[in-house]
Amino acid sequence: MLRKSIPILFAFLHGAVLLSCSQNNVKKASAKEDITLMISVLKTNLTQQYFDKNKAADLVQKLTDMEHQKMFDGLSDSVAAQQITDMLRKETHDKHFNVIAYPKNPVPQKNKAQPVLSPAGISKYLILKNNIGYIKWDLCIANEDAFKDLRKVLDSLSTCEKLIFDISENPGGDGASSAFINQFLYREKDYQTLLKKKCTGEKDWKQSEVIFNYNNGPTFFDKPIFIIASDKTFSAAEYFAFTAKEMKRATILGKTTAGAGNPGSSVSFALPNSDTFFWMFIPNCQIVTRDGHSIEGIGVKPDVLLKSKDWLQETVEYIAKQDK
Repeated sequence: MLRKSIPILFAFLHGAVLLSCSQNNVKKASAKEDITLMISVLKTNLTQQYFDKNKAADLVQKLTDMEHQKMFDGLSDSVAAQQITDMLRKETHDKHFNVIAYPKNPVPQKNKAQPVLSPAGISKYLILKNNIGYIKWDLCIANEDAFKDLRKVLDSLSTCEKLIFDISENPGGDGASSAFINQFLYREKDYQTLLKKKCTGEKDWKQSEVIFNYNNGPTFFDKPIFIIASDKTFSAAEYFAFTAKEMKRATILGKTTAGAGNPGSSVSFALPNSDTFFWMFIPNCQIVTRDGHSIEGIGVKPDVLLKSKDWLQETVEYIAKQDK
């Protein structure tokens, strides 16, 4: 569940970039200077953004101790960023923490072809045998174009007797996309109050689910729902499966999800004379159920463990067995 924000420090740094870029013959920044900047920005963001203020202070002190112990001396930007990410995740058990260093001018590489996604983050949808609708949902996107695309997909599968959502490769995104889909899956609206959220600076918990109450559109209220998930299912995508499991609305198949439950904010920055950009993500909210359950560090466990190389075929076979 990503929410982007730009801390005040970044605005200052951005101004510094503009001023410094006007100077000629600026000496290229060293890895040590890059890493010093990264740690400084990280400390500020931890203090301003992380929802646990006491733990943030501990993490800032941990970074200071690592500096004093010269643990980053001689390291490259990317190795230092990974080392810091590992420390943050170990200290908090929060997989959303991330610090990445990447080149401003990357060398083109021949990567594995990525699926083409629709405006809603869907790479494929079709009707399988026995009138089962299938949606390969690879990214949680929430905007007007995404909502229109979701409606188009759901409309096209409205006559199906069952529905499979494949989120096995979905890293998350905007949780409002799940809320939009959920309105067509649940007859009763109590799922909307299942999750509650509290963010940095807030004293009280508030409802997490975005409310959509359309009066028209396809309904799957009485149709069985199946969700394929894996350890690559992350963040907002996990909450789609988590809500369905908690509400006993769907059968979850596959493997336990990543367990990345805390939303956050991201920031990118760089020294003007450096070849390296940094990107970091800091959790700034907590989400739990009204009964206090959380997926953080736990994930969503499947009702059915999938073991074959073809999870979709295995899921279809499982559904067929349930119909006998």
